[in-house]
Amino acid sequence: MTRRASATPVAKAAAAGRAQQSLAGSDARLRYRLIHDQLKSAIAHGRITPGLVLLEGPVARIFGTSREPVRKAFEMLHAGGLLHTFDGRGYLAARPDGSAAAPVRMPLSEAALGFAEPPQPLDTRSHSERIYEQLEAAISLGIVFGHFRIDESHAAQSFGVSRGTVREALSRLRDLGLVEKSAYSHWLCGPLTARAVAEDYELRVLLEPAALSAAARAVPAEHIRAALAELDQAIADPDSVHAAALYRLEMTLHADFLHYAPNRKLLETIGRAHLPLTVNHAFYEAFGLHPDRGMLLEHRAVLEQLSRGDVPAAVQLLAEHLRAGQKRTLQRLKVMAVLPEPELPPYMQRIA
Repeated sequence: MTRRASATPVAKAAAAGRAQQSLAGSDARLRYRLIHDQLKSAIAHGRITPGLVLLEGPVARIFGTSREPVRKAFEMLHAGGLLHTFDGRGYLAARPDGSAAAPVRMPLSEAALGFAEPPQPLDTRSHSERIYEQLEAAISLGIVFGHFRIDESHAAQSFGVSRGTVREALSRLRDLGLVEKSAYSHWLCGPLTARAVAEDYELRVLLEPAALSAAARAVPAEHIRAALAELDQAIADPDSVHAAALYRLEMTLHADFLHYAPNRKLLETIGRAHLPLTVNHAFYEAFGLHPDRGMLLEHRAVLEQLSRGDVPAAVQLLAEHLRAGQKRTLQRLKVMAVLPEPELPPYMQRIA
């Protein structure tokens, strides 16, 4: 029986902003060029410590963008001799004369990049990037309630973009496992079943502890301390932690830290099993929920052992946390099954 829509429409506003004044007037250029130019200037003028290990994630956070343009900027800087590879993850900043230096692990500051204050997020995303988050949020919630076809034409009209733009965003969501394409070239999503959730968690329990074991020694101590401080604040006041902050906490442990592991194929497989994280985020966002204190304490226990250098204990606690997370997610699916279906965008057409 079809459920009657009663909740508010699911929408996740894309982050907006403009580049800092020093970058004003450059919006027409691609993001990777803006990042490239800022890093190039900082390296050439010696503001970045020679040998500093540069990673995609921290640089992306400073610029308020995704990793893709940072990766492109790094490749260009490497080709220009301003970044060097080494026997480790990331790149090393060259000396102003372009020569290599020994690895230095320390946080990258906005001041080193020439910013008097943190820059606003770069608002030079492609059209597909602008609609990606809204599509992801709507689909992540919708698949809990059934099986849907996504109509490209309706979506293009809804977002005011071309069908090609919608197709590009949906292709990215297919890589994430949120949508699939039928034999008739229809975009389909859902339903999210308990079996699918259990299979994803089974993969995560097998692979994430292995990735953490390989990554742990390379995670900078200051990153672990910062994550612990953020968790302590959340544990003290869980009601202050909204969906976006909770998702950031989750991704710090389950993605950012694991990305220090050298096995790229392992990390790609783990990423494809993160669908429960995406759906949980949509669930918290749609219903305005706050995290369970027990889940936060599990996270903290893993990070506490990492900070002490006890990697085996951290690995064991991560596996236990994932098993507990599976139980919570399956219970959440049962709860959502009896809730009224949220009002979904018209481009999501119910199949079953």
